[in-house]
Amino acid sequence: MRLTTKFSAFITLLSLLAMILMLVGCAFSFIWLSQQRVETRMQTLATEVDKALASQSPQEITQWLTRMMPVVNAEQVQLLNGDTLVFSLARHENPMLEDEPNRFVQFDLPLTHSPGLELRVVVLDPAKTLFRSFTGTYTLVVLFTVVAIMCVLLVMTNRWLKRRWRDMEQLEARADRILTGERHSQGDHAAEWPPKASRAIDALLGDLQEAGEQRLRIDTLIRTFAAQDPRTGLNNRLFFDNQLATLLEDQEDVGTHGVVMMVRLPDLDMLHETLGPTLVEEYLFDLINMLSTFVLRYPGALLARYFRSDFAVLLPHRTLKEANSIADQLINAVDSLPPMRMVDRDDLIHIGISAWRSGQSVSQVMENVEMATRRATLQGGNSWSVGEGNTLDMGRGSVRWRTLLENTLNRGGPRLYQKPAVLLDGKVHHRELLTRVFDGDKEVVSAEFMPLVLQLGMTDSWDRQLVARIAALSEMWPDETLALPVNIDSLLQRPFQRWLQKLLLQCSKSQRKRFLFELAEADVCQHISRLVPVFHMLTAFGCRIAVVQAGLTVVSSAYIKQFPIEVIKLAPGLVRNIERRTENQLFVQSLLEVCKSSPTQVFAAGVRTRAEWQTLSGLGVSGGQGDLFAPSLPVNSNVKKHSQRYRI
Repeated sequence: MRLTTKFSAFITLLSLLAMILMLVGCAFSFIWLSQQRVETRMQTLATEVDKALASQSPQEITQWLTRMMPVVNAEQVQLLNGDTLVFSLARHENPMLEDEPNRFVQFDLPLTHSPGLELRVVVLDPAKTLFRSFTGTYTLVVLFTVVAIMCVLLVMTNRWLKRRWRDMEQLEARADRILTGERHSQGDHAAEWPPKASRAIDALLGDLQEAGEQRLRIDTLIRTFAAQDPRTGLNNRLFFDNQLATLLEDQEDVGTHGVVMMVRLPDLDMLHETLGPTLVEEYLFDLINMLSTFVLRYPGALLARYFRSDFAVLLPHRTLKEANSIADQLINAVDSLPPMRMVDRDDLIHIGISAWRSGQSVSQVMENVEMATRRATLQGGNSWSVGEGNTLDMGRGSVRWRTLLENTLNRGGPRLYQKPAVLLDGKVHHRELLTRVFDGDKEVVSAEFMPLVLQLGMTDSWDRQLVARIAALSEMWPDETLALPVNIDSLLQRPFQRWLQKLLLQCSKSQRKRFLFELAEADVCQHISRLVPVFHMLTAFGCRIAVVQAGLTVVSSAYIKQFPIEVIKLAPGLVRNIERRTENQLFVQSLLEVCKSSPTQVFAAGVRTRAEWQTLSGLGVSGGQGDLFAPSLPVNSNVKKHSQRYRI
């Protein structure tokens, strides 16, 4: 339609110009031909007079010359011999010659056969007379009026067409943006043309945006259904057991350990009839708020409602000493709760504590912590108890941790391991780089020491050294995409961003395209507004972005539409035994639906069994990562082995 409109306007302009040119040409031709006709007649008249003077006297030719004057439209004829007038003939009086509306032309024609004689003829110019007459003036006025109207119409049409072209181009530009993936209606599109098509697109985009928001709400509800307790908003028992089982399996084989605490509160549901549901719910909210305040101070800690009034706390990579400190703080915090009738604050909370190590089963750990909780309840009053068989592990204090981490930095940084992420066809999509610290006896995984790096304020120097090492490593692996685990705290700092820009400027364009920055989903959603310029900087350099631990927390998936995320990795706890967990399968399907309108790929992390992989591939994930494909290997192993193709 755009081409048709432009072509029609072009043809209209050419037609109007042709009409004006034809009109001007006709007028010019009329004037010129009239002039030529008069000149031809005068030459003929002079020739006849010259012939007649050869045989007749001047007085004799005046008779037929008088009769010829109306024929040639001559108003006055004079025969001159030098300055002497021989005769003069006129059709009208002299005032007629001075009439303004009439226009006359004088011809002085020498006679060839009569030397010295000259014939002067005054002829009425029909063209000029017509143009100056009333009829001619009226005709010209009408003609010029028509031409002026046509010019005005042409200008108005041209301006209208320009506006339509501009409005059509705006509509076409918006259509191009929609085809490239934009789904948000931004700004006022009232100037787009055709207006009905613009309004139809706005309506469809509005419906699509509403459907997308509804889908995000459903995705959040599915996450909530799979992981949260509907009454308290905490994690549910199934999610807690799943996370604990994932840690107990110890896929990295580094001796994972931690502590489980069970907090038993009085059964407040029995007080509904006495105190009313409102007061009971408010008091329960105060208790849950107290638990969350103390427990969630520790990175990686998980608080869940385990059964009725029992709340379980998972503290991975923590010691009994830290758990005992938390228990003491919780018991002391009971005094800050508001008083409640029929509730004894001196016998309100009972805590059981049990340590666990990799290789145990979930049932063993929970039985131990249950026995400790019962023992604390039997002791009476607010108390806590440690399960049998648990030795008090002092762990490392902050001073020992600082010494270990500073020595690691001085020695060149932590040990690097790589774990491939494999596509459905067996090709390696990227390699995730993992860090471990050697403490002299064993290797410590990043999940254990990174909270201490944050606590001691070493994230900036830690991430700078790690990113610089991985950038140098990318030169050794020119065909591999490397995933960089960067901490969100350092990435949001301006000094680190400026340092990262300088480092990326020193890397080649092909090298930057192989950098995949990994961030946790919970951190991305928490700092979503502050990450906008950071992600813009990374994508401007050609780097790619991945989100890990998807599904570990209940957050909205709206960030997928806002940021150019290339890869989303499902949390290992979500992948574990997914063939038997329909709620987790439903969550994966919902996440894949959200990613359909974007180039984001969904990968599964922590895949252990073929049954899990078959279920995930059937749901539509793009790739996987875990011990099923390849274990973690040191990066100093044979580089040639890294280019192999994996059988899946």
